[in-house]
Amino acid sequence: MSVITIKGKEVPYDENEVITFAEGLIGMPEMRRAVLVPIEEFKPFCWLASVESEKARFIVVDPHEVFAGYEPFQAEQVGDATVQTFAIVKVSSDWQKTTVNLRAPLVINTEKQIGAQLILSDSKYQFAESLVRN
Repeated sequence: MSVITIKGKEVPYDENEVITFAEGLIGMPEMRRAVLVPIEEFKPFCWLASVESEKARFIVVDPHEVFAGYEPFQAEQVGDATVQTFAIVKVSSDWQKTTVNLRAPLVINTEKQIGAQLILSDSKYQFAESLVRN
């Protein structure tokens, strides 16, 4: 079992939990292997943590958990694969200004543990959608 460190805490993970991003993430092409680590005290949020660099850590959330009706693509675009969608969260010190990137979701094939970040070019979703709903 391997270990990564997040916020000073050692977190064990198995190699079969590692998600491979062949192209890396947008703006971080070197981030190619990462694990999802639930943030127990802030569910449904998770860390997406690189297993290769302690500097590459993001908070992500399943957008379906916080945005009712979020449908970034048609079911037939995914095919028979079992996928899970995540969105990167930009946390602000003023929590009411925290945003979620719904326009460039992370899509993970949970059977093969491979992922990709998509850019939805023709979409109603924003790169910085407010997490706080009025």
